[in-house]
Amino acid sequence: MDIKIKSIGIIHSRYKTREEAPRQGKEEISEVEILDKYIEGLKDVESFSHLHIFYFLHKSEGYLLSTTTPHDIEEHGVFATRSPNRPTPLGYAVVELVERKNNILKVRGLDAIEGTPVIDIKPYFPEIDARPFANDGWKGKRKTGFTPRVYEYRTETEWKAGKEAILRSAQKTDVCVGCPPEFGGKPVYWSPEHLLIASVEICIMTTFLDLLSKKKCCISSYKSKAVGKAQLSGRIFKFTNIEIKPIIVTDENTDKIKEFLYKAADKCMVSNTLNIEVVLKPEIMKV
Repeated sequence: MDIKIKSIGIIHSRYKTREEAPRQGKEEISEVEILDKYIEGLKDVESFSHLHIFYFLHKSEGYLLSTTTPHDIEEHGVFATRSPNRPTPLGYAVVELVERKNNILKVRGLDAIEGTPVIDIKPYFPEIDARPFANDGWKGKRKTGFTPRVYEYRTETEWKAGKEAILRSAQKTDVCVGCPPEFGGKPVYWSPEHLLIASVEICIMTTFLDLLSKKKCCISSYKSKAVGKAQLSGRIFKFTNIEIKPIIVTDENTDKIKEFLYKAADKCMVSNTLNIEVVLKPEIMKV
C-alpha cells in the first residue's frame, strides 16, 4: 500500500549531517518552523511544557531488520530498538518547548538535522504518556555482566620540573606530559589537548574494530588523522570541534564498512562524554 505523508513544517538545527546529530537529543536548541497554512493548528500549543515531535528521516539510507544498540552487544529486531535505520524512516522525540514565536517553536532535546521535514506535533500529557508500570523490555533483562554500574580508570601524575610531569597507570608505559608549546611547554610533551584528541580518535577506532569483530567483517588496514580546533570563547579557550579522517582498506562492501564506522562513532564513550562536535571524514578503499 502506498501512503502519502504531508509535511507540516521543517526543522532548523545546528546539525547539518546525520553523523553530527546526537543520539536521543541533547541540550541544544532547535527550531521547528511550521508552514503558514498550518499556523492555526498551533493555537494553545505554548501552554504545554513538552511536545511530541514526529519527523521524516529524509537522509536515511536502507535499513537493518536486526541490529545492535549502544545498550547491548546482542542483536535485536529493529522494531525492538530506536535505531534510525528503519523500513519506514520516521523519527520521534519528546522535546521541551522553550518558546513559541508565531509559526516558530524553539525546542530543546531534538536530535534531527537541518532541513528535516516535520510530520506531526502532539502535546505531551504526563498522566497519559508517562506510564508508571511500564517495563524496559530486553534492556532490563540483558546480561548483568555487560554493563557494570561503574567502570573505573585510574591514572597518576607526578610533576618533575618546569612544566613537565610523568603520567602513569598500572601495567602501562610512563608518558611524559606537559603544556603544549602554545602555553609554554615543549613540543615533545604529550599535552592534555593532544591526549583528549587522541582519546576520541582511539575510542572510535577500537569501537569500530570491536563492531567489525561482532559482524565478522574484515579490513586490510586502518589509520586515521585527527585535528581538534580550539579557540577563545568568552575568556577561556575551548575545543569547538574534532575532525577525524580514517583511511580504511577492505575487500568488504565499502558502504557497509562506512555504516559500521559511523555506528562506532555514535557509540564511542569518550565522544559521547564530551560536549564537542565530532566530524568523521572517512576514505574507504577496496583492496
